[in-house]
Amino acid sequence: MSTITWFLALSFLIAGIAHQVDAGRPVGEGEVFLADVAAAHDIIAKAGTLDEGVRHARNSLEVEAVSVVGPDASVVASTSSSLNGRQLDNVFLLSAIDSRRFAALATASNVDIEVDGITEWPAGSVLYEVLSPMPDGTSSLLIHYDVADLLSRRAQPGDVTPLTVQLLALGAIFGLLGAGLLVGHSRATRRYRDLAVESDLLRAHSEQLAAKNIELAEARRSAERALTLAEEKMRIRSDFVLMINHELRTPLTAVVTGADVIRNGNLGSDERDVVLDDMITSGHRLQEIIDQILAVARIENRGLSYVMKRVPVEEVCEVVDAVVQSDQDDTRTWVNTDVRTLALVVNSLVDNAKTHGARNVDIVCSNTAMIGPMCEVGDRPESAVFISVTDDGPGIDPSFLPRAFEKFEKNSFSSGTGLGLYMVRLMVEALHGSIAVRTSPEGTTFQIGLPAGIETRTMESV
Repeated sequence: MSTITWFLALSFLIAGIAHQVDAGRPVGEGEVFLADVAAAHDIIAKAGTLDEGVRHARNSLEVEAVSVVGPDASVVASTSSSLNGRQLDNVFLLSAIDSRRFAALATASNVDIEVDGITEWPAGSVLYEVLSPMPDGTSSLLIHYDVADLLSRRAQPGDVTPLTVQLLALGAIFGLLGAGLLVGHSRATRRYRDLAVESDLLRAHSEQLAAKNIELAEARRSAERALTLAEEKMRIRSDFVLMINHELRTPLTAVVTGADVIRNGNLGSDERDVVLDDMITSGHRLQEIIDQILAVARIENRGLSYVMKRVPVEEVCEVVDAVVQSDQDDTRTWVNTDVRTLALVVNSLVDNAKTHGARNVDIVCSNTAMIGPMCEVGDRPESAVFISVTDDGPGIDPSFLPRAFEKFEKNSFSSGTGLGLYMVRLMVEALHGSIAVRTSPEGTTFQIGLPAGIETRTMESV
């Protein structure tokens, strides 16, 4: 009898533990994707129209967006108005459409995705895109998942389930019955002491579990921070790839096309010179882009190499080719800076202005601030000399100014890598100064503030 009792107790305990382990095991993405795709196929097949089908599928599956993609890789029906009619351009998805196979990948959206007229995911948001061939043999089903929601769907509750409690309780009951049959009434006192020891062990184990729970909570927060950082790195990487693709393709195409024309074409000397000039100009543009990217990488990885020293303001203005405006005839102004680095900053601002349509650029050096800034980065020194770079270009969108000095940020579809002003910011901050900007449709002024000192001129120095 006792053997049967212990056998039943062990069986219930093993069943309870096995059930709890299985209940706490996370569901894989593949299981989620396959289940949703199968359900969406059935819903769309039973619907009267594709538009009705994708709406019912989205509401039933509670996913972010459901679309149907035609054989030409264009969205023919979607729950998102911004996706409807869109031409897919992801190489992996296009390959999956051509080969009629299942595909799933996490990628940053290159357009704003609207649902019911509201932008739910701005461009750059990371979504999971799952593509599956439709039974009709021509179209494909495309489902969008939000990454955070997908992770929550994968996870299962980690708490002890009622069935686990019941199985463990039955195991404990049969164990106690078996122990009672073995030891009998004569060993009741000893059993009580044993139970007291077990209680202490359980209490200690409970304290250990509480400590582990705290560690797990901290690990979860660390994982969430790591996920946020990974998403930001993915966004930056995506922006970098898009920028490189846009900026390098045009000059590279000009070089390749020009080489083909020279090799295959029957050109006169004048035409050949024009083509060669275009190829040289495009080659220089490629070199400028690569040099700028490498310069930013060097500054970020190894810092900026510079030597700060006191330089007369007249010498500083001469180096950067600036007009001097000063009303302190009896004093001498010194600027604490690295002249070579400052010259790079000013030249970069001048090149940036001409790249964006300015014809005239004026550089002025003054003891007083010349503009009321709309945006300023860095710490403006209490005693400062200001160098302003003013152009007559079309100006900058004021809404873009808070992002103007960030990496890979560009105003609308303007040319450039989005690194020029970011590199200017790094160099100005290294010089312990600030850079401010004020813009209008008539032009833009960048103002550099540098730490300075003033001393009274002696008779010998006059």
